[in-house]
Amino acid sequence: MPLPIALRPFCVISVLALCASGAIAQSDDGAAERAAAAEEAIAALQALSSPAETEEDVAAERSAAVQEARAAFEALAEASLAEAIAAAEAGPSEEELAAGRAAAVADARAAFAALTAEATARAEQEAAAARTAAVDDARAAFEALAAEAAARAEEEAAAARTAAVDDARAAFEALAAEAAARAEEEAAAARAAAVAEAQSAFAAVAAEAEARAAAQAALAQCIDLAGEPSAENYPTEEAQRAALSALRDALPACRAAAEALPEEGAPFFHLATAAQAAGRHRRAVPLYEQAAENGVAAALTRLGDYHNFGLRPVREDVEEAARLYREAAEAGDPAGMATLGFMYRLGRGVPRDAGEMVRLMTMAADAGYPFAQFNLGRTLLNGDGIAGGSDEALGIPDPRRAVPYLVAAANSGNMEAVQDLISLYSDGAEGVPASDFLRGGWVELLAEDGNPEGIAARAFLYEQGIGRGRNPERAAADYVAALETGEVDVDTMRGTINGQTPPWDPETAIAFQEILAERGLYTAAIDGDIGPRTRAAARALAE
Repeated sequence: MPLPIALRPFCVISVLALCASGAIAQSDDGAAERAAAAEEAIAALQALSSPAETEEDVAAERSAAVQEARAAFEALAEASLAEAIAAAEAGPSEEELAAGRAAAVADARAAFAALTAEATARAEQEAAAARTAAVDDARAAFEALAAEAAARAEEEAAAARTAAVDDARAAFEALAAEAAARAEEEAAAARAAAVAEAQSAFAAVAAEAEARAAAQAALAQCIDLAGEPSAENYPTEEAQRAALSALRDALPACRAAAEALPEEGAPFFHLATAAQAAGRHRRAVPLYEQAAENGVAAALTRLGDYHNFGLRPVREDVEEAARLYREAAEAGDPAGMATLGFMYRLGRGVPRDAGEMVRLMTMAADAGYPFAQFNLGRTLLNGDGIAGGSDEALGIPDPRRAVPYLVAAANSGNMEAVQDLISLYSDGAEGVPASDFLRGGWVELLAEDGNPEGIAARAFLYEQGIGRGRNPERAAADYVAALETGEVDVDTMRGTINGQTPPWDPETAIAFQEILAERGLYTAAIDGDIGPRTRAAARALAE
């Protein structure tokens, strides 16, 4: 690096001082050598002051210049020392010369060292300043380049981002379009599948509903034709024949309902009843059991009958029968109540208990069971089924209480109940006065039913004019009709008045003999005397 201007004069002074100190003791012969040394020192200084291209070059040149300057000063010092020695020989004392030289060298060296240190420090400061400036310049340049690069990078990044966004948007739109198309296809497929599934489900539901409707229709037809399940006895043979005929008509519907609706009890009950009527008891029993399991109380009563009477394949077990009747009664079956009442009446499978019999019969009768109404009516009328025919604690007999039950049974077609009412109103009883009107009404009902005893009883009413006007011809015709059935006898067919059978009404007897004569059965005199020949002719009517 160049030698600072402020350092240069000191270096020159140092050189001149060394020259001057040497000049005191030097001779002219050493002038040339001193001059040469001085030139080398000056050259060294100039070298130090010459500019360098780089900091490394400056450092190298400075080091080289310092070495050259040191070498030149040392050479100059040695030359001065030699001259001083020579001058000492001719002049002052050796000690003085040595002291003078030493002082001069020391001063020169001190001056040189100070100058060198100052130059070095300034050089270092300038180098540091140069380095700092270079660093600042480099930093500024770097920052400018960095800013430019950052700006360019930001522009490129922005462009890249924009391009990436555009690419992403395009890709997204493509994917979205593809996804939408796929979704639409899948949605269409799903809709088609849903429609197909719905159609299939609807068809299944429709088929199931149709099957269920058909099953319900079969169940309804089964019950409409065969009626609700009932273990009640038929009041008449005609009613039994009608019920079995209806049951035969209902069998196809009952079979279909039992197959389609296995939880229903009525179809199984009716199938069991049909099997029982046909004598197929092994078939009937499991069907009744299924009906009972499905909640048909009447089936319990029918199963109780099998155990009560030991109908094959069931063995007689009256205790089990009583248990089944009780279960049926508790489930509300009137036939179960009445039959269990009879078990208490007979002491069969349970202890005899008239009170329990009456209680159960009353429950069944009040539920509308004609069989129970008739039997309870007879029990109340004359103590039927009660030991000794009466029970004060139960208030039996009680004809007045019997009347409504007998009337209900009679209205259900029980002709035995009608006959009981005819007898009751003929003679009267405690709490029930005799009534020709009511007697006549029940007689008419019995006769219209075709009952021979009823027809004969009506003939007696017409004969005697009881509850209606006398009509001998109508009376004679009814007597003949009753005798033709073969179920009444001429000696007992006529009724009573106050417990006695009155003589024949003459007009009625004549009309009776005339009919017998017309039939060719009577050839004797028509005189109104119903004697042996008239009776023989009357008996011939049944033949």
